[in-house]
Amino acid sequence: MPTDTPTQSPLMTTLIDALLAEDFFDVETVSMDTAPSARTAPATLVTLAHRDASHALWSLPLTNGQRLAMVVRPGRAQRLERVPNSPVQLFDDNAVNDSCLTMTSPETLMRLLAHAAHPDTAEPSKGEQVFIEALATSDWQLARSRAHRIDTRSLLERSPLAFFTTMEQWASLSDRPYHPTAKAKEGLDEREYMAYMAEFDQTIELRWVAVAKHALATGDAVDPGDCPSAFVMAPGERNQLERELHAKGLAEDYIALPVHPWQLEHALPRWLSEAFRAEHCVVLDVRSPTWKASSSLRSLLPSRTSRHSLKLPMAVHSLGASRYLPAVKMINGDLSAALLGRAKTLDARLGEALHLCDEGRWWAYLPEGASLFDDAPRHLSAMVRSYPASVMNDPASRPLPMATLGTALPEGGRHFFDDWLAYLGERATLANVTRLMRAVCDPFFELTLRLFRLGMLPEVHGQNAVLVWRQGVITGMVLRDHDSLRIAVSQLEQVGLKDPEYRIKPGHANTLYHEDLDALLFWLQTLAIQVNVRAIVDVTASHFDIPPTALWQTVHDSLRHQIETLPLADDVRTCLTEGLFEAAEWPFKQLITPIIARAGGPGSMPFGTGRTVNPLHAPSHAVHIPHAIHE
Repeated sequence: MPTDTPTQSPLMTTLIDALLAEDFFDVETVSMDTAPSARTAPATLVTLAHRDASHALWSLPLTNGQRLAMVVRPGRAQRLERVPNSPVQLFDDNAVNDSCLTMTSPETLMRLLAHAAHPDTAEPSKGEQVFIEALATSDWQLARSRAHRIDTRSLLERSPLAFFTTMEQWASLSDRPYHPTAKAKEGLDEREYMAYMAEFDQTIELRWVAVAKHALATGDAVDPGDCPSAFVMAPGERNQLERELHAKGLAEDYIALPVHPWQLEHALPRWLSEAFRAEHCVVLDVRSPTWKASSSLRSLLPSRTSRHSLKLPMAVHSLGASRYLPAVKMINGDLSAALLGRAKTLDARLGEALHLCDEGRWWAYLPEGASLFDDAPRHLSAMVRSYPASVMNDPASRPLPMATLGTALPEGGRHFFDDWLAYLGERATLANVTRLMRAVCDPFFELTLRLFRLGMLPEVHGQNAVLVWRQGVITGMVLRDHDSLRIAVSQLEQVGLKDPEYRIKPGHANTLYHEDLDALLFWLQTLAIQVNVRAIVDVTASHFDIPPTALWQTVHDSLRHQIETLPLADDVRTCLTEGLFEAAEWPFKQLITPIIARAGGPGSMPFGTGRTVNPLHAPSHAVHIPHAIHE
């Protein structure tokens, strides 16, 4: 067995807490002891377990007399969590001394757990191996990211685009919080990882492919004669492109699409070789050297002043799914954008403060005879995502991804609240930090609940929800990635809206349609609060060394205020009050078990549904120890 250093990695922390949250361990084999002795555990853990009345020694028997142990406590957003910065140790029940191994390798830990689950099998199952490999990739890639220091000097003196680009780099450091393999971008080697991930601030040189017009599907906002180059190329580049198209006889019947250089090298030869042989697609020589990655690997930001960005497919495996860009997703995005636009006309506050990226300009390879659900075409497409001019062209505005507020810089000592407080001329006191937390929560919950009451909920995790910070005040929110707007048709119809009639693969499960608001509430509880807001609470509390309970109380009070003061129908207010405040438990998204169950099959990010504690309730000070596992 390898010898690990005693340092606990952020990935190990994420993995252990995710395993505990999902009740991954067999409850009949786990034991917990609130008063352990040196006879039952290593001295380090015994001392730690006795330090606080809420602590308990958690242990799991493995094989050959070995036992995995750690100290746990009640969590605010999950029943149990490992005591922060405490070791996870492997020891032998039969050892005569206190020798033990501190586990720091997530891959090693999962291999031990897999072997304990089926000791008669030499190798992990296919699904376990998929997850272990993703963990191993996350481990080395996260290490590279954390070794790089992002330049965060003079943030508020930068232009809106320059500020936004840096905030995206910051948010990219951990990707999706609480997901053990979120950082894994499987398919990138070390050189590619450091060239194409946002935090390394590298310029990406895009390639271009001419595609026959008869083989293209286009978005709602594409006018006759439109092409991507008109929005994303500098004039000199466009002239070069047009000369090449004319020289190769492609100007009349082809449209040039930008392609990520990784995709051109690795994916298109595999998936679309026949299309290139038939000259439906032609690789061009022209290049665009002025792009940078965002926190979403396949979304790129311009390094020259422009509000137009790009979203491109990449056949990299991330979050349990390939990051392609199919036409059907963009069609559904157009339908969602139209619905969100109608919502803005029904609610003056939404019309004023909710900003939508224009994602209707897209082009997707879709040859004759292909269906919207075929695999190969979804690897060649392009979306021009245009951020609102009212935000990007306003020198006083700073687009702030909420994910940035929930991501800790590896070097420590910095949170955007530091810059905000300095702008206001205030010190980092408990009162001032909680006031900023309230300043974030109020507009976020207000706009989200205004949409909820109309029967829709965007995918408002921290990566898609971008706050508009303007001269010390959050004035609104920008939404992007409209293809995942969840709806309850019954509620839409009550307020005069209609089913957008999303394109759903026949016989395929979908997460867009929901029977009623009670079902739609799941996404508010999980993505909006358990992922997005929880990450902000945890990182803010750690950075400023303040009690998380104070920030959770702020979240509670903000939600209460919005539900009490917004113009909600009685049934909507009842749904929110009962589901958010009165329910003893909340649903939550399981991640590890579904990845193992899928075993690498196709589809979007796999997840399951479990039950956990209500984070708006204060946790008990004692660890709940089921009778069956009490020792």
